[in-house]
Amino acid sequence: MDSNYIQLYKKALDDGKEKIYNIRVMVVGQFGVGKTTLIKRLLGQQVDIAERKSTEGIDVHKHCFKISLNKGKWIQQHDNSDQLYTLHRLNKLLSVQHQKPVIRKGQDDIEEVICQREITSELRATKSNVPSTTSVSDLEVQSSTQLSITSGDEIHHVKHLEKETVIAAVPLSDTTSSESEEKKTKDAMMEILRLLNENADKLVKDIEKYAALSICDFAGQFAFYTTHQMFLTSRAIYILVIDLSQQITDLIQDDKCFLDADGIKLRQVFDMIQIWMNSIHSSVQSPDAIVPIILVGTHVDKLSEKSRKEVIDKYFKELRYMLREKPTIRHLVDDIAIDNTQPDPMLEELKKRIFEISSQQPHWGEERPARWLPLEQAIMTLKASGTKVVTLSLIEEINMSGSVKIEDRNELDLFLKLHHDIGTIIYFSVEDLREKIVLDPQWMIDALKSLITAETFIRKNPAITSKLHEFIKTGKLTHELIDVIWTKENNPEFHDNKDHILRLMEQLNIIATPRIFSEEGQVIKEDCYFLAPCMLQQETPEEIISPKPNTQMESSPVLCYVFTGKFLPSAIFHRLVAACIVHWPVAKKKKEHIEENLIFCGCCVFQLDEQHKLTLLFREHVIFLRITRMGIKDKTPSSKLCIEVREFITTNLLKIIGYLGKGLKFEYFIQCPEYNGICINSLIPVSRLKEEAEVHCEFHDNMIESYKVLDFWFENQVKNIDGQDKYDVDAPITQEHINHARLCNALTTVCSSALREILLTYVPIPYKDIYMAILANKGKLNGLNKDQVKLVFPDPQGLTTGKVEEFDISLLYTIIRNVSSVPTPSSGWGNHQTDNPRDSTLGASVERIRLYRNEISGHSVDGKINQQEFEDYWAEIDEVLREIEIVIGNHGYLEDLEKRKNQAITPHEACELQKTFQEYKKQTEGKQFLIAFFI
Repeated sequence: MDSNYIQLYKKALDDGKEKIYNIRVMVVGQFGVGKTTLIKRLLGQQVDIAERKSTEGIDVHKHCFKISLNKGKWIQQHDNSDQLYTLHRLNKLLSVQHQKPVIRKGQDDIEEVICQREITSELRATKSNVPSTTSVSDLEVQSSTQLSITSGDEIHHVKHLEKETVIAAVPLSDTTSSESEEKKTKDAMMEILRLLNENADKLVKDIEKYAALSICDFAGQFAFYTTHQMFLTSRAIYILVIDLSQQITDLIQDDKCFLDADGIKLRQVFDMIQIWMNSIHSSVQSPDAIVPIILVGTHVDKLSEKSRKEVIDKYFKELRYMLREKPTIRHLVDDIAIDNTQPDPMLEELKKRIFEISSQQPHWGEERPARWLPLEQAIMTLKASGTKVVTLSLIEEINMSGSVKIEDRNELDLFLKLHHDIGTIIYFSVEDLREKIVLDPQWMIDALKSLITAETFIRKNPAITSKLHEFIKTGKLTHELIDVIWTKENNPEFHDNKDHILRLMEQLNIIATPRIFSEEGQVIKEDCYFLAPCMLQQETPEEIISPKPNTQMESSPVLCYVFTGKFLPSAIFHRLVAACIVHWPVAKKKKEHIEENLIFCGCCVFQLDEQHKLTLLFREHVIFLRITRMGIKDKTPSSKLCIEVREFITTNLLKIIGYLGKGLKFEYFIQCPEYNGICINSLIPVSRLKEEAEVHCEFHDNMIESYKVLDFWFENQVKNIDGQDKYDVDAPITQEHINHARLCNALTTVCSSALREILLTYVPIPYKDIYMAILANKGKLNGLNKDQVKLVFPDPQGLTTGKVEEFDISLLYTIIRNVSSVPTPSSGWGNHQTDNPRDSTLGASVERIRLYRNEISGHSVDGKINQQEFEDYWAEIDEVLREIEIVIGNHGYLEDLEKRKNQAITPHEACELQKTFQEYKKQTEGKQFLIAFFI
């Protein structure tokens, strides 16, 4: 939530607020461990032990119970007490708004309440058509239903008190007329006010406060896991159900998992426990947050009665020990063993713990804007009537019809977004989706479930069997298959709302419309089918994981996204692949004259352009990226393209994590280039490669030159083998870069030549030459750094000197100052000669060259000098060289300088010159800097 919405929410609270108490229980675990039976026991429902029907998708049990805030007692909802509590809240809110109770008697009074605020003239006209003598009971009754009463962001399903009014569901695909919407608006508000009116006497009494309870039963089959991640939240208590009759290391035989590029394989019981705990952990909002998990062991009846307690204790202890170093261990708050075959007394203990833990959560009793309550109630009334989708305009009409309403359009958007975030509706404010609101999120789950479980239905329709098999194998979802599954007869709601459901699935990155290259080379949509990465079960071919050497192909080093905690939900990768599918065409390969998409379980190959392909692969907790280029002359992958791909993947990955797993973190690694395939054991942190010129790969026992592997993926952030910065010589060069490079060139060539001539000419007496003078005055050169010492005294014993021709501008200045017979300038050595412009001595000219060198090296941070500065510096250097030639004679410095003013400079030369001046800057300031040339 951005700062504007936060301020908006605070302002809404200032105008009135109420506290909300909700308990969400998420029951998770592998299939067949007794989750559904446990829920039935908790809810006091009839249990048939012989029944073995598994949950498909997610089943939500909303508010068969309420829980007393005073005593923590679970109370089954057999009466209208929960409805009365919500009406009491509404009455209290409206009473405050009007400074008098809103409870009235008679239909005319209800009409008065509805009309007392500003309502559209069309709505008033609609009301005028209703005779004043018409009672609520005379309104159209279409069917018997339940009224949904909200307690904050939760729902209570209770029977109507007496008379029942139903708001008809209108299919999304239909064009809803203004008259229909106005009628819905009026009916929704009148229904609420009617209930207030009928229960006037009861509402004057104090009603005990209750917490609303909802229980979600998550399917244990692995095929449904990709849908679960959308509904996992940190605002819940999780019951992780395990079968105590199974060993922790047992293989789960009846449910094959297809997590990553390794394809389908069996998992151990402990693996599935970890998958669930890691999935829950990924929902945390902060590093230290705790999402409470209660371990519930079932199938106690299968344990020997004699050793039962000992076996149970040992099982929980062993499980905790295996999780001891995992970040998820902190979420385990309790463990309980329950016999599901009978009403076990431990069920009451579990209920007690659920309430105790809930009441300690940070969101317990959180404040909600009071003026939101009427709209919440009206929306839930629509939802209870069976309406799955409504228009935004209808919500706006309902809101404006109330005496207490959300006045601001931005606040209404915030209201809808918050309800979307907490999972009570599905609302996206993007342009093509914002006009429709899904009132029941499970409806979307059921739509996806109908596709996942379509095999049983399709068996009755052999003509479409091949399309289903293609869907399961390749993730290719055709419109023909959708139409068969979502027929008017079998799934009328999905049939009528097909286009919007599919668009929502695209928005959620569950499915994606593939792209292809047009004849002009442009990326365009291929609208004939969708791709659903979550459905893929086909194992990735070895030739894609480990491509064979090819003289016409080169690959980039493998960039890796390594997730901390060694966990990455497969749903995250599926959605990343979907995001890529709508950005790049999936690569194809001809097989027996048929083109097949190169998309598999945990892997997809994309065609970036005519030459480049991207392989995106998922294994364990790592996402691997490799870019390959085909060519005869130029086959090295483009660094620019690699960086663009990395930025796209990173941006979309962070977006997906923000929606599905805020607790997930990743770091960049590079795989050792020694191995051509995928090797999870030879990954080197990028942070280390940036700091060290060479890195040792322990797995392959070889050295890696950092810049050679980083060059492809990270611009301006790498080093050469000598520890210096590495620059992108293919980057565009500007006039400001050229100005800086030409000045550097003038100083390192013409000015350095002038300093060498001065040093060779001004040999102090009594030495024969400058070399003897240097050897005799070694004590005056103690300030040289190691590299300078090697240049001046290459002999380890210091008996000889190096050649002056190899001395750079910095070393030349130091020796002239400390050894030569050049007179000291009037301002002294090391001082700015600009303070004494009249000093034209040779020493002052040497000092000025040092000053220009320092100032221009200061520009090496960005490698740029504007045109005016360039002209000023060039004129000053010209003047200094003139003064030097006056003293030592004409050596052609001015002519050489003039030629270099307009000399062509290549990017490579510019980079090398800047590196030289980077060293000058380091020597001058006595610090280590990492300088980038192009930014």
